[in-house]
Amino acid sequence: MSAHDDLLAAARSLRDQGHTAYSLQDILSTARRYGSTYSDAVLKRELDSLVHESDDPAQNRDVFVEVRKGYYRLRR
Repeated sequence: MSAHDDLLAAARSLRDQGHTAYSLQDILSTARRYGSTYSDAVLKRELDSLVHESDDPAQNRDVFVEVRKGYYRLRR
């Protein structure tokens, strides 16, 4: 799996558990629990590339939206 896949799997798991927003630490620890072997730096860099400022409905892929400083939700 790629770092992208690890982050999405972690966010989906958190969402399925009922969390509406998750911190970077929540995402990283969940990715580790699911077996991610990527370093924190790689996962953080990948998360940054998946974050979009606005909730653009035209976006046709899974993206993270920062809902408040340091907290994200998965859109789609």
